[in-house]
Amino acid sequence: MNNIVLTSCGIRNEDFKNKFYEIIPKEELSNKKVLYITTAVDGEKDDNKDWVIEEYKTILNLGIKEENITEYKIGNPLDIDKYDIIYMMGGNTIYLLDMVRKNNFGEVIKDFINKGKIYIGSSAGSQILGSTINLNAIYEDNFVNMTDFTALNIIDKEIVPHSNKKKDLLEKVNRDDLILLYDGDGLII
Repeated sequence: MNNIVLTSCGIRNEDFKNKFYEIIPKEELSNKKVLYITTAVDGEKDDNKDWVIEEYKTILNLGIKEENITEYKIGNPLDIDKYDIIYMMGGNTIYLLDMVRKNNFGEVIKDFINKGKIYIGSSAGSQILGSTINLNAIYEDNFVNMTDFTALNIIDKEIVPHSNKKKDLLEKVNRDDLILLYDGDGLII
């Protein structure tokens, strides 16, 4: 089943976009309902959120109608069965994982994926599906004082988005349990 899409910053690259269209043909996307989860953005201290606007445009550029996109914050009431796609936005991974744990949202994600629906993760949204967020945690503000960086383990490797910007760190780490995501590219699982 090809229903998990991991990215660093959305589906931007034309080649990758065409691979995505093999999962859902472009002409079918206009009718799909998207749950656009922006919780991780709330954990970002940087006031410059231009990247959020740019990434939202990548969803529209796939052919999804704006009226079919519902922004959502984890913890609010939700009827998940109304949606065909979860788009889990990036931001502070530690904060996102903390909110997922506090609201038992990991089970919601697992059930959604197990029903064959599409999960698109961007940066933090990709990372939380892995085994841990340990490597990425050193780059982020841990204002929730997390000590256990175990992620949802839907994918049994650590997912490292923006790997092209973390070469110094990755040169010091000799592990074969990493999925490296470069900006602009992605992986379909």
